[in-house]
Amino acid sequence: MTRRIGGPLRRIRELELHDWLMLSFVAVSFGCAIWMAVLAIDSFRAAYGGVAGAMTVEDCVYADTDDGPQWTCSGPFVSADGAVHIDAVTLQDRPTGPLEDGTTVAGRVSSPSAGTLHTDGHTWMWTAGAMLFFLGLGLYHLRPVLRTEPEMATPPPVDPEIAAVAERARAFLTEWDHAFAPSTPLAVAPSAGSTVDAPKRANLAVGKVVAGWLLLGLTIAATMWHLMEWERQQDAPLTAQALGTVTGARLGAENRIEVAYRDAAGDDWRVRWKPLDADSYPEGGQVPVRYDPTQPYEVMPAYPEFFEIEPRGRTVLVQLVLLPGYVLAGAWTWRLGRWVLGALRRRRPAEARVMVAQLHWGTEPTSFWLELRTEDRIWYQRIVWDRRLVRWLDRNPWSVDRVPLSVELRRCPGLRRMYLVDAAGVGRLWPASTARARPPRNYELSPVKLHMFGFAEPMSRHLAILLALTVLAGGGWLLAGPAAAAYLLALIGSYQLWGGGAPWRGFYALRR
Repeated sequence: MTRRIGGPLRRIRELELHDWLMLSFVAVSFGCAIWMAVLAIDSFRAAYGGVAGAMTVEDCVYADTDDGPQWTCSGPFVSADGAVHIDAVTLQDRPTGPLEDGTTVAGRVSSPSAGTLHTDGHTWMWTAGAMLFFLGLGLYHLRPVLRTEPEMATPPPVDPEIAAVAERARAFLTEWDHAFAPSTPLAVAPSAGSTVDAPKRANLAVGKVVAGWLLLGLTIAATMWHLMEWERQQDAPLTAQALGTVTGARLGAENRIEVAYRDAAGDDWRVRWKPLDADSYPEGGQVPVRYDPTQPYEVMPAYPEFFEIEPRGRTVLVQLVLLPGYVLAGAWTWRLGRWVLGALRRRRPAEARVMVAQLHWGTEPTSFWLELRTEDRIWYQRIVWDRRLVRWLDRNPWSVDRVPLSVELRRCPGLRRMYLVDAAGVGRLWPASTARARPPRNYELSPVKLHMFGFAEPMSRHLAILLALTVLAGGGWLLAGPAAAAYLLALIGSYQLWGGGAPWRGFYALRR
């Protein structure tokens, strides 16, 4: 029977973690394209039909970028004929040093309500080119992810010869179990071909997964604690206090205020902050400040919760590094919860064939997949690597191509289908992905061949991976101490577990 599959809903339910990560990249690309398009349109309108005039620099904000230190300057704008007045516009070009207050910069704005001053009439060209680049990049990566054209999926026919061999093998195993059954039931020893209901051996796979999940959560918490401790140490030297006076209010496009204060040595200093409520700090008002007696220019408001204080660069970088850990820890929590609830669901019999996945552009196997055959459908699901399954394949080489594995499925709750698989003679196999109606696009699934096993890893590969992990851990140590180094290593391990947790070269090396 031929079954038509496809449609947006089915495609969304088949998306995996790497697909969602790719969609995030696509969303960022489209966002950059929209941003560049807005800049291109505004620049084009300013160059062809805008208002000419000059801006008087009133405020400059420092920004540390990849191209070096830059400053964003802003101030009021007046047109050349004096007919247009804008309270504050931002200079499109960012100088490498702050401009003196009162400096006049000539340029054009797109309209009397614009917020950006353009000094180069060709800015729209390169912004339009950047917009086309990001748009094409997003479309290029979006098409394979959300491909929704319907496909015809026909379950492969069962070869009568293979079915006959499988039936004879099952009958042989059943007769063999009953032929030598001892008279005392308590002395019965479990065999490799026992039923699914037989007691399971200790499953180390789930323990490994839970340990990796807990280690990731603990290292995230330790890194956050280290970051908060570092920030506390940065604020600890600010022991001196002074009462500052607001000497300028609503400066520039950000409505910042300028505060002047005098240190214990009698020297005057000035600093600018952006308050949450600019009306609360009029010119001539007072602001309590804290500063370092040895370095009076290191200053903070006594009540920083009333100001928009930019976080330190190191804090921002650590939070960006922690972001994938937050996502992965949350995803693992959701998956483990589905496992727990799935273990309570009712089971149903099925058959499974063990497959090995190999990247189309790779040279080595990467994970185990199961081809699950239910009463009316075929599902493909990646599983967490389990040494017992490899040992079972080693003891039963005839089952790889001939006899499918007898399993029982317990569906985990959730929108996307996922199964706990209880395999006869193996135990419980834990899902590492959702079940899908089609094989994965970026992998090639093939039956497991025992000649894949038994290869020793070259020493150069071990050294290369060890060196890469050492460099990664060293970078984390310099960024946020030993907690960040442990976090990065735990992140790599947890991501490997998310994808199946197969050791190097894909599998445990069988050595006889």
